Amino acid sequence: MFKIIITFFLFQFNLNSQESVFLETNDGWKIHAKYFKPKKENLPVLLLVHSQKSNYTEWKKWFSEIERYGYGWMAIELRGHGISTYKTDGSTQTFSSFSVSGFDNDYNKMIRDIDAAVIYLSSTGVKESDIIIMGVNLGANLAIKYSAINKNIFACVAINPSTNINDILTVNPLRLYGQRPILFVTAQNYKKRMQEVMLLYTIAKKTTGQENAFIIIEYSIKSAEDVLKSTIYKILNWVKNPKLPPVAEPGKISISSDTFSLTSSSPSYIILPDNED
Repeated sequence: MFKIIITFFLFQFNLNSQESVFLETNDGWKIHAKYFKPKKENLPVLLLVHSQKSNYTEWKKWFSEIERYGYGWMAIELRGHGISTYKTDGSTQTFSSFSVSGFDNDYNKMIRDIDAAVIYLSSTGVKESDIIIMGVNLGANLAIKYSAINKNIFACVAINPSTNINDILTVNPLRLYGQRPILFVTAQNYKKRMQEVMLLYTIAKKTTGQENAFIIIEYSIKSAEDVLKSTIYKILNWVKNPKLPPVAEPGKISISSDTFSLTSSSPSYIILPDNED
């Protein structure tokens, strides 16, 4: 009975430590988010941006792992997703009615959702230089675009980004990103997407400096939920110390049925996935 009470208490404490907040964007959306404060000042806060047709729970697997490092996290629900379907004028709208084309379409405007989150975090005393934007799929494109606009953001983690998702482009933003750390995460299960990520990584090496561009290659990723725990740890360790490790020796690394030759134009930072979760 005593163990049950203690377990219940810890469970309640963990739930109570997460805050539900509603953020107002400058174009009239009410954005829902969950927030967990960092254990100490000056520790990073990871701003998590989910995939299309998803919500903040896509990152649920990550929360306890992030907290173990003492980091804070904020998982937002993009406009039209989850319970972020309300506007300040009382109307409602879901992503099913959003336009997928045009450079000022509903999806491109989602960077305002990220900006509202950054403004909120700043109001609580979190410095923009302690914020890392991490996104997956659609969220990865948004993370790259927003980080390119807001130069105060410390770093970006882009999981399975593309050159174009719903007219959210990433090539030009990467050219404007500046010399700050950026980590790409991709997988072999979707070869076309992996090729796009490799292209983005190559561009990032040229524009941010080779010492600032990193990449992790997994076997399979469809969403944030699919990322192996071992890879989550590698990402969180990178957040702690985003420095370039020794360059791999020239040769070949065999991955599944494909072989990548390590040349001067190939990734200098490849973390192969572990077989176990």
